[in-house]
Parts: sequence; structure tokens; C-alpha cells
Amino acid sequence: MPRGRFNGTCLSPHDLVVCERVFDQICAEEHLDPLDPDAEILAVMVVAIFRNAHAGERQLLEAVRSRCKG
Repeated sequence: MPRGRFNGTCLSPHDLVVCERVFDQICAEEHLDPLDPDAEILAVMVVAIFRNAHAGERQLLEAVRSRCKG
């Protein structure tokens, strides 16, 4: 995920890495180009879920997957 998407999010470096890994995993699973406009929506969703749930990487991945499928 291009880091420029998250420059204003106030995530710690560790949190940013977690969000990036989840974003990259979902993009791969959904065959989504990370530069596609739909990926921007996904990136915002990943950060929003992360901030609201304060979840670990696995829980974040599961939460994002469930929202992408449903």
C-alpha cells in the first residue's frame, strides 16, 4: 500500500505495518490493484476498523474479510 495514503492517520510505525499487511493481503485475495480507486476505499476501511477495534493483525484481517464478503 502506498504510504502516502496514510500520512495523516497518526498511526504508530507498528500500527502502520499491521494495516499495510492486512491491506496487501486483502488486495491479493480480491485481485485488487493497490492503486485502483477501490483500493482507496479498502485502505480507509482497514484503518477505521483498526482504530475502532484495536485488534491484532489476525482479528483485523478477519474483520476486513467479513466486511468485504458481506
